[in-house]
Amino acid sequence: MLWLLGITFSVSATEMTVAYRVHTDESWQATQAIITQAMARVDPEIELQWIAMPLKRAEISLNKGIIDADTARTQFAYQHSDVVTYPSAPLFRVDYYLYGRTHVLSPQEYTQVVGLFGDQFAQKIAQKYQWNMLWARSESAALSMLQNERAQAMVGPGMFDDELGGEALSLIRQSEKPIASVSIFMVFHQRHAALAKRVGAVLQSMNDSGTTAAILAKHGL
Repeated sequence: MLWLLGITFSVSATEMTVAYRVHTDESWQATQAIITQAMARVDPEIELQWIAMPLKRAEISLNKGIIDADTARTQFAYQHSDVVTYPSAPLFRVDYYLYGRTHVLSPQEYTQVVGLFGDQFAQKIAQKYQWNMLWARSESAALSMLQNERAQAMVGPGMFDDELGGEALSLIRQSEKPIASVSIFMVFHQRHAALAKRVGAVLQSMNDSGTTAAILAKHGL
């Protein structure tokens, strides 16, 4: 038995521990469906054990080899790590938007913007527009900072956790067009380098055949 961050798992040769962010929205369901189908094609004997983790905790856990893989990460997330490996093909691409309270200005008009702690792509966008970044540990915390005018805007993917609900989102506006887009990957610890190579080939096949697009469309993405 392995005790991991307060959760007990029974470990066997076919189980893989996979970190994810706590989401109940369609984007997460689509991500999980793509990964589940890809892994089943690679090896139907692999059983995925999903573990909810914030971005930074997942990075630390994967770098230490505590978990086997992390999900929905950009190529920037582990750019300084030599103990992880990326598949050759992404899960899909994600658009990043600006969010404002009652309205959204152009990116150049903001100086103080909030993003999710550990989001390296948001940091890249911030460098481009020379924003002073504030960091929140969750979407709800970021939205609270925006609503309370502690931040002028929020930057992030075009998705929100449905459980945040009406009041939390009632005054929030999304920019009409994305300000950037990025490929999203499943990332493996280097001990699974051979598996990651096979997963990359399967993901490319799913992209080429339209399977990935069909899954995204099924979830309204």
